[in-house]
Amino acid sequence: MKTLLLLLATCGILATSPVHATETALGVQFGTPGNVGLSLRFDRVSIGAAWQFGNDGYLHTTLDYWAIKSPLGSKVDWFLGPGVDLGLGNPFLLAIRIPIGLQWMPSKDWEIFGDVAPSFQVIDASKFYVAGSIGIRYVL
Repeated sequence: MKTLLLLLATCGILATSPVHATETALGVQFGTPGNVGLSLRFDRVSIGAAWQFGNDGYLHTTLDYWAIKSPLGSKVDWFLGPGVDLGLGNPFLLAIRIPIGLQWMPSKDWEIFGDVAPSFQVIDASKFYVAGSIGIRYVL
């Protein structure tokens, strides 16, 4: 229980810390967890909410902090950082994830991204899984 409280407190601090968001982006994502959903990014904080179809439906929300973001080329960056996956449904689940991905900015207003996130579920069951998503966001 102490580990869960520490994890939730850490995520809350990351999500509410003054990031001096220079970029805010809104879009859609496809993949796992969930099938299709909403994707938001506030500078280096990425938030996803995706609906998983089948089995009476399931809502997954993810919160990731890109602790490392570094250029690979003039319009392509790679990122890596800690995150959480919260599954709202039956059963409720909580997982720790470490997404690694690519962000391509074909123009100043559009972002195409993809990530792979090794994850470890800590609530409902203890198991390892790999999540991943691709998507597109419009920079506001």
